[in-house]
Amino acid sequence: MEQQVVTAEKTYRLSRAGRRVAYLLLVGSILIWGFALWTLKNTLKIGLRPQNILPSLKLLAKRILGYQGTQPLTAEEAIPAIIMLVLAIVIPLLVWNIIEELRSSYSVGPAGITFRSWGIRLEYPWTEVAAVRQVDEESEDPLDELVVRTSRLSTIRGGLARFLHWQAYGRHKLPLYSGLEERDELLARIRGYLAAAETPSAAAPASGGESAPATGADAAPAIAATGEGQDAVQG
Repeated sequence: MEQQVVTAEKTYRLSRAGRRVAYLLLVGSILIWGFALWTLKNTLKIGLRPQNILPSLKLLAKRILGYQGTQPLTAEEAIPAIIMLVLAIVIPLLVWNIIEELRSSYSVGPAGITFRSWGIRLEYPWTEVAAVRQVDEESEDPLDELVVRTSRLSTIRGGLARFLHWQAYGRHKLPLYSGLEERDELLARIRGYLAAAETPSAAAPASGGESAPATGADAAPAIAATGEGQDAVQG
């Protein structure tokens, strides 16, 4: 009797160590952001009291534009201010990337892979995944990414979440974070499903009354399963 292997979908999330590292990065990024804002405020002499904010901003604008009767910004003021302004803009994007990593999960099954995070849900069938590749081979922390053929960013409902994910990873990449729990198993399953998706389906049963070998999604578990105890054999 023909046997068909069925593999249940499995979800992977950050390990405890991965979450701990991400939280440390998050706290450090917020501290640096606060330092950048404070330094920018002191360098440009911007008042924080309600009665001083608007006048100080008007004076700063006149100095930048070179209004007569105002002292132009000096190099000692302009250079640190530009650096702190760049940090003040870039660090919130980094903070979002860390938050997205903390909330990330990957559901892998015969139908494809689904990535979820805060306000984000991206589903890719295996036929739309082109490859899995390592981002930096020389890095001590392994970081891989999925290269997909079709952009599905339009399925993200929130415009802000869509933009933030796009600026971090682009339209055709999906990160596989280094801190994922059972990461090696996840990569093995992904590569197995991709290899099975590239196998052409049999058009007809083999001669002699024997059924053709399972291909496509049915063959994937035989390549990708790693003994987690979720495989079932049906006669």
